[in-house]
Amino acid sequence: MTKKFYYNLIVITSLLNVIVTQKPTTVTVTSLSEYATLNFTQIATKCGHKSEEHKIITSDGYILKTFRIIGDTAKPVLLNHGIFDTADGFIIRGNKSLAITLANEGYDVWLMNVRGNRYSREHLTLNPNNNRSFWEYSVHEFGFYDLPANIDYILQTTRQRKLSLIGFSQGTASTFVLGATRPEYNSKIKIFIALAPICHLQSTEGILKTLIESTPFIGSMFDILHIDEVMGYNSTSKTFLNIICKQLMISYDICFNAGLAQLIGEDPEETEKEFSSVIIGHFPAGTSRKTLVHFGQIGYNKRFAAYDYGILKNIEVYRSISSPEYDLNNVSMPTVLVVGRNDRISTLKDVELLKSKLKCVKSEFIVESEKFNHLDHIWARSSYKLSYPLILSQLTKNYD
Repeated sequence: MTKKFYYNLIVITSLLNVIVTQKPTTVTVTSLSEYATLNFTQIATKCGHKSEEHKIITSDGYILKTFRIIGDTAKPVLLNHGIFDTADGFIIRGNKSLAITLANEGYDVWLMNVRGNRYSREHLTLNPNNNRSFWEYSVHEFGFYDLPANIDYILQTTRQRKLSLIGFSQGTASTFVLGATRPEYNSKIKIFIALAPICHLQSTEGILKTLIESTPFIGSMFDILHIDEVMGYNSTSKTFLNIICKQLMISYDICFNAGLAQLIGEDPEETEKEFSSVIIGHFPAGTSRKTLVHFGQIGYNKRFAAYDYGILKNIEVYRSISSPEYDLNNVSMPTVLVVGRNDRISTLKDVELLKSKLKCVKSEFIVESEKFNHLDHIWARSSYKLSYPLILSQLTKNYD
């Protein structure tokens, strides 16, 4: 039997363990929302907007699919998604999503997809299905290659000198990598709005803290089992997750109340049962094991630094026994931080630490709702009232 068989067996066993330990409730199974099965372009069309698909090639050969909801070319805005997600995360709320909210305000909305997710599984020479080198990337490559390629393409297409950038979670970490490693791009960003900013993961609690503390073991297991892609959109693991999270009487309780909420912070009123099936229809959409380990290292080592290969390979790659720390002094793009009080990943304490190290923070906003969690920034049904006005006000100031 293959090593991947054992990996999938571990995933199934873990899910079954959750099932048998979770008390059943009287949850009524609802039919899937139409948005659960539509792709980005189809959802945009349903919301009354014309969209385009662009293929952007990075300097290291990855072919990225970027979506555009056409608007005023003088007002380009680029959205950069979170881990395991795609551009879909910004539109699956339909008319109450961030992408459509921005489009309705006339912005030229661009939504990138980093290498490896369901929309960006192409390379000039590497096949993701049989070449492990395709998956040798982490947060560093998102910031050093994927973001610059998108920014340059958008500015050339719209004939603008600057654009606005909105990042969520992983999308903020990769933007800080960009500003630190390629400082010439700071001047190309009119304003950076960081939703649930990730730069330090030192004050996490609960499940995430345990996972971070297990980073060395998790990394070793990935290596032993030769796991390169994690939770790919068409993977066996994703198929089992779909079954567990959509087709059981207690699916919502298992995956959202007992699962996701414990990781990101509970806010059940904002991620209702009817919407949960839409989320599972689009998420997770795949990432590399190296990306997961890199985030774990950031928390475990308490350093916002490049990927740590271990002493011997660090000397080979970096000419140093440790991976280099990203110099946040190089980050000069005007930055706005938007955080939630109930966020267990981007905690208030870690955001304050980030703020103390950045010289370019213009404003910091804490969303008023006491329960506002990590994913509420993009998926809460009330975000269009709670946080999107903050985003629009900041964009408006920079385009007046």
